[in-house]
Amino acid sequence: MSAGNQADSLGEKLVLFQEKFHVTDAAISLASHLSVEKVHGIKVNKYLPDDEEKKLLLEFVNNYTEK
Repeated sequence: MSAGNQADSLGEKLVLFQEKFHVTDAAISLASHLSVEKVHGIKVNKYLPDDEEKKLLLEFVNNYTEK
């Protein structure tokens, strides 16, 4: 992973987001309507999300407020 707060990939953004807010793959999955397997695959660079999936995940991460 890159140093600092700037993530190079969507997977890296998800990992940094999860570390910061203590959000699980399951919570991201529920909010984005993507499977847990897809969320995990994106994080470990084994699944390449399509444009709609990227949009859903980025909207979730960028608009997240702690509950």
